[in-house]
Amino acid sequence: MANMTLFDLLEPKVTHKVPKYWHSFPPPHPLWHPRPWHPLCYHRSLRSGTNLLVINLAFSDLCMVISQFPILVCNCFSQAWVMGPFVCELYGFCGALFGTISIINLAVIAYDRYRAILSPFGGTQLSMRRAGLWLLLIWVYSGGWCALPFFGWNQYVLEGLLTSCTFDYLSMDTCSRSYVVVLFLASYAVPLVVVCYAYFGIVSSVLTSRQEPQVTREGPRRVNQPSPPINQPTNQPTNQPTNQPPHTQNVRYQNLQRRENQLNRVVFTSVLAFMIAWTPYAVVSLMGVLWFHSLLTPLAATLSALFAKVSTVYNPFIYAVSHHRYRQELGRRLPWLCCVLPMETFPTSLTSRPSSVRSDHSTIIPFLSRSSSVVSSRNEKAQADLPSPHTLVQSMTPVSFLIDSTK
Repeated sequence: MANMTLFDLLEPKVTHKVPKYWHSFPPPHPLWHPRPWHPLCYHRSLRSGTNLLVINLAFSDLCMVISQFPILVCNCFSQAWVMGPFVCELYGFCGALFGTISIINLAVIAYDRYRAILSPFGGTQLSMRRAGLWLLLIWVYSGGWCALPFFGWNQYVLEGLLTSCTFDYLSMDTCSRSYVVVLFLASYAVPLVVVCYAYFGIVSSVLTSRQEPQVTREGPRRVNQPSPPINQPTNQPTNQPTNQPPHTQNVRYQNLQRRENQLNRVVFTSVLAFMIAWTPYAVVSLMGVLWFHSLLTPLAATLSALFAKVSTVYNPFIYAVSHHRYRQELGRRLPWLCCVLPMETFPTSLTSRPSSVRSDHSTIIPFLSRSSSVVSSRNEKAQADLPSPHTLVQSMTPVSFLIDSTK
């Protein structure tokens, strides 16, 4: 089974239609989405409340894949819905439920980042119990909205090319239209506002950090300290330089600028991916209730639904696989995966850090780390000594050194 390829799955009568180039490729794994669970569940230092949010996101995406794509592919080959009315309602409910859970989960992740980064010293770490309460709230909130069509407020019907089902956004009665509008606000508009406010609030905090008073990890630095009397001897030599060398300031400025640019890219990617996935479907739904039926086509309705469901594919890359520490641990446990990095690329392990660098193993994911290295970098500017070479190497790693808890 480990050496099976796509070519081995075909019937003998069609093998002559396959170019030789495709003979060596393995079949896609049906359980790709549990991959983010593996390091998080089996590495004790990574079992934290913050990482529990990513596990929930991976679980909802996996449920979306299992409940939607097999039925959709079967109906597409049949060119019509062939599963009956009960499966149609169940299909529509599962798609709405797991999609809403993913949306709300992304909003909670953004809020947790915003709360942790804007209060790096006073913020409390998200405990397992509090994360469990968040997950319970996410599931109850999403399930409540998606179960309402079973009680008479709207209904689940066929859509687009008649190969999938969703809530009814084409009926003109007040009951159906009101449900679509309320669901649009509760499951798309409000989470989108939270995501944009949180991530752009983080960027704004970083951009204004240079004008704030410099602080250290021991507390705010005293800017105007009283000078000793003239006749009182001082312990410090008078010829000691008080300013940092120019090259030191340049290195610090370049590191800070590099992290800020990376932070902007991360925020832009997060917001853009969220909008690409769910905006087309939200627009199609609103067009249905706002009398723009003439602009809707079966293909447009189907493609908008596919855009939303494809988010289950790239969510694991954005929130887990894109981080080098995650891939390092994944490569140690599952070395046959193609997404892992060479182990020698990162000399430090997940369980060893020098004493000069504060270690927080509770997180490995750029969006889920408990404190921002961008915020920490502005605190380090107040220190007179140069950072250690290990610290500079850690701050210049190619992936998500900007929101990392290793600072």
